[in-house]
Amino acid sequence: MTNHYLLSCSISANIRQSVQIKFDDLKLPASVVDTLKKNNTVSIRPHLSNALKTELDSLRVLQRELYDCYCIHYGDCHFVTDNYFDSANQLIKAIKSAATEANERIARLWESEHAKWQNTTENILRPLFSDDTEFSIAFSAYMKIFPTKLEYQAPIQVSVLGPLPTTLARATEPIQGNIESIIAYENNINTEAILQAAKAQAADKALMMGAELIDDLDARIATKVGKQQVGSDKKRGSWEITATKLKLISDSVPGFENLADRAAELLEIGKDMGAAAAQIRSQATEKFYELQDTIKAELESICNNRDSSKGLEKLKESLSLSTKYKQLCERIKLAENAKILNLITPEVNLELDVYEQRSKHLRKLLNQRKELIHAATGDGLDDLIAEINEKPETEPDF
Repeated sequence: MTNHYLLSCSISANIRQSVQIKFDDLKLPASVVDTLKKNNTVSIRPHLSNALKTELDSLRVLQRELYDCYCIHYGDCHFVTDNYFDSANQLIKAIKSAATEANERIARLWESEHAKWQNTTENILRPLFSDDTEFSIAFSAYMKIFPTKLEYQAPIQVSVLGPLPTTLARATEPIQGNIESIIAYENNINTEAILQAAKAQAADKALMMGAELIDDLDARIATKVGKQQVGSDKKRGSWEITATKLKLISDSVPGFENLADRAAELLEIGKDMGAAAAQIRSQATEKFYELQDTIKAELESICNNRDSSKGLEKLKESLSLSTKYKQLCERIKLAENAKILNLITPEVNLELDVYEQRSKHLRKLLNQRKELIHAATGDGLDDLIAEINEKPETEPDF
């Protein structure tokens, strides 16, 4: 059984970061203020220190990495499993270390940031006051908002809660009047509900990713697989992200293990498709087409074992529209010898049979509907039917 632990890592600053200035305060014309209000733009909020904002933004990127790469979540509640705890813990230590370094940099910038805020305040207020006394009063009020040098010594804080163990064991009925038993009961019920919601949300995300993956594989030809899919030293590719996230989700949600493994295989095959050796590229390309069918079959199996959700409907839609037509066209064009063509031929024949049966069924439905509408309204659909039945003289341009 996979153990889940509640984990929270918050990043905050104990000093004021911005100030809200209403447009009414800027003495703009009433018509201008009204227009801004109608467009939900009723104020501006300048940052007191751009250096503080930059440091906080950088730390929150690491916080997002912690939650995205190692946790499942529901709302603000994040859960990490045994298999991802060590990596998550190392990243938390890195965040704390980065916050310490950020505080040291900020402490050295107080004078320059104070001067920048003074310049910003003058630019905002000077056009509004013709009287120097009024300007000085307003200017002094705005300058008092800026943090003191002492407050600027270590403004950023990293607060970590957990990891706290969760349990799905059945909770016993609480003993009335016994606060500890009531707390234990409510904790168990509430935590279990949130954890199950987090798992359901993770599963739905996996279904959406499966739909996006099958759409991508249908539209992508072997010669167009590159760094955008498999990634590079500087940036992760789309297949790499998919494989990593599916692996994370499968650690918490049963039923996605095979899909996660197939996604990892796809990533490795994609890398081989960019190899320098032609033989490796050729072998990887054949495996690529075979794996497409395997992934599609796995997604169809998953569809049969999941409850209705937004992700499931999206996946069903992608599977229903999925076709091997384009894939087979490209494989035929890229075939270098008769052996490869012989391997493709049975698949082509199978698709031809499928298309023939579908064509017959669609034409039958069209004719039945045409007769029904004509009998009911007298309206003809001849033009529409002719347009649909018209066969293109050349291969469709994909």
